[in-house]
Amino acid sequence: MNVSERILAQGSTHMVDNKTANSCYMVNDQGKEIQITTAMVHHVCHQLLKQCRTVKN
Repeated sequence: MNVSERILAQGSTHMVDNKTANSCYMVNDQGKEIQITTAMVHHVCHQLLKQCRTVKN
């Protein structure tokens, strides 16, 4: 069940009362929710670091 479905099924108040899950989602071109993983964040950070080093040199 995605985040939108959980909110509709459980209500937003119930969602707020749950423990923090540290979840983040983005929506792709087809409207499907995709969970952003730690690996994805690390990968993007490394790409940005490489770009910054290239610009600096």
